[in-house]
Amino acid sequence: MIRPLKSFLFWMTLCFGVQLVSGCTVSQTPRGMEKELVGRDDPIFDHSFEQLSLKEIDLKNMWVERETFEDRDNVVIHNNTFADIAERIKAGVVNIYTRNVEEKEARFGISPNDILPIRIPLLSYLFDIIPFKVPIPYKTEGFSLGSGFIINEQGYILTNAHVIQNATDIRVVLSEGRKEYPAKIVGADRITDTALIRIEPDHMLTVLPLGNSERLRIGEMVLAIGNPLGLQHSVTSGIVSATERVSPGLNEKLLDFIQTDSAINPGSSGGPLVNLHGEVVGINTAVVSQAQSIGFAIPINMVKKVMPMLVLGKTERGWLGVQAVPLMPEKAFELKYPHEGGILVVSVEKDSPAEKSGIKVNDIIVNLNGRPVGRFILLRRELLALTPGAELILTIFRDGTIREIRSILEKKEKEPQS
Repeated sequence: MIRPLKSFLFWMTLCFGVQLVSGCTVSQTPRGMEKELVGRDDPIFDHSFEQLSLKEIDLKNMWVERETFEDRDNVVIHNNTFADIAERIKAGVVNIYTRNVEEKEARFGISPNDILPIRIPLLSYLFDIIPFKVPIPYKTEGFSLGSGFIINEQGYILTNAHVIQNATDIRVVLSEGRKEYPAKIVGADRITDTALIRIEPDHMLTVLPLGNSERLRIGEMVLAIGNPLGLQHSVTSGIVSATERVSPGLNEKLLDFIQTDSAINPGSSGGPLVNLHGEVVGINTAVVSQAQSIGFAIPINMVKKVMPMLVLGKTERGWLGVQAVPLMPEKAFELKYPHEGGILVVSVEKDSPAEKSGIKVNDIIVNLNGRPVGRFILLRRELLALTPGAELILTIFRDGTIREIRSILEKKEKEPQS
């Protein structure tokens, strides 16, 4: 069993400890961080819903959601506003400690330059190019820590996928009583960096309601709660600096971050970003180390979209086979498109569902399954939640007319490696 203090001390040693390096030619470097080193047949995974399909599950009671689509009164700010919010929701925030499998690389060998009495320019140059040290990958055990938050009374907890990456043992510590529970992985999605884990509670849990990240306004005040640097249940405040943000150096496949200046430090990943109504509007996920006060969170509306995949433990996306970009005014004028917004198809893959259904280059996508997708982010978010076999109804503009195209998403076969 991993005790929180032990894992925290181990993590602090990794981050701040001093390594003694001898004269041998062995070095260790982390590698394969994106690899799945733990299969779904491992006992760490919860298989309760794997036999169900998307049509068979009902997520109506999976989380608590307040009606935040209507205008409501502003929150009055006073000296205890943040304290009151933190006191109300802190019991729903958890610390997560994991034991995981890591793949590292050991390099064994001796470079001739290390044993020659003198350096001969031409030979030394060749010796530096030729890889005399042979890389040998190996697996080892590591530890990590992060945060999460409870979304229902049955013990389901949302966090980041990278927090529980390749975990073989997960321990969850609640705020009240510091009691520790073993947890299992229900599902994890790398593309959105979200994960759903579950504990078996022995008492009533504090559940955090999910808000509506679509209604976030730039400049709105938010709180980030988590386990930064192992400091349990810390609260930081800030504002929403931007929405629909592409984060430099982070997951390039995920195009929709909330940017905030609330401090998000290592260990805070997976914790909630909440508005002043105490509703979760995002999952804290990363901070840009080269900048000051620039943190990112995954919008909670995106998490709701992929929740069925997380519950089923199946995160394979359907393949449509188009490349699309936001429609620019110049191109809209050229194609005689009379409205604003729209998504422009710039390429269609051969033998793809898109080609089979008749989608063509320069088509302008207006609606997806009856919903307007004037912004590229909205189209991207809708497609993230669709699996192979899902039917798409696309409303497109072509040659001055509006038409409807139906397409069935497929599973894309992996291209053979050369």
